Parts: sequence; structure tokens; C-alpha cells
Amino acid sequence: MNGRQRLFSIIIGVIGSVASSIALGRFIIQIGKNALELPDLVTAQSFYRSVGKAYSAGFVAGFALCFSLMLLAVAVGTYFDDRKTAKAATKTRSDPATETVPSPLRAPAP
Repeated sequence: MNGRQRLFSIIIGVIGSVASSIALGRFIIQIGKNALELPDLVTAQSFYRSVGKAYSAGFVAGFALCFSLMLLAVAVGTYFDDRKTAKAATKTRSDPATETVPSPLRAPAP
């Protein structure tokens, strides 16, 4: 992942996390206040459909939040991994004491 892709991933992850958190918060408040949208003629079938519609919206919001957080975690994780790799590469180039030296005790394989 290059720097531009990482930046876009972080931006999308942050925006998605905020939007999903808002949607999930609305769902939790709606369920907590028992404010389901019921049809005019309430039957058992219409009641369960309205509950299913509310819970499916909550599931989608929760899934989107998890996806956005995972995207953000991968982007930030690759940033730190690339930084660690670059630091290790500069350290081995600048420190001749850490260079690998072939062992004189081992003969090359025939």
C-alpha cells in the first residue's frame, strides 16, 4: 500500500466510522425509546416486519462500523510497518557491525 492509497483508506475509514457510529447511535436510541415506526393497521405480521426493518438497519450500521474500523486499522498498521521496515533498513546500512559475514567454518555445498 503506497502513501496515497493509505491516505485515502484513512480518510474513508474515518468518514465511514463517524457515519456508521451516528447511524448505530440512532438505532440504539430508537430501540431504547421504543420508537419503532408502526404501520396504521398493526397486525402481527406488520409489527414483526417493522421490528425486522429496524434491526436490519442496526445490523447494517454495525457491520459498516466494523468494516470502517478494520479499514482504518489496516491502513494505520501498514504505515507503522513501513516505518519500522524503513528504520531497520537505514540502521543496517549505517551500522557496519551488523553486516552478516559468511562463516569460514562452513564449506560451500557441492
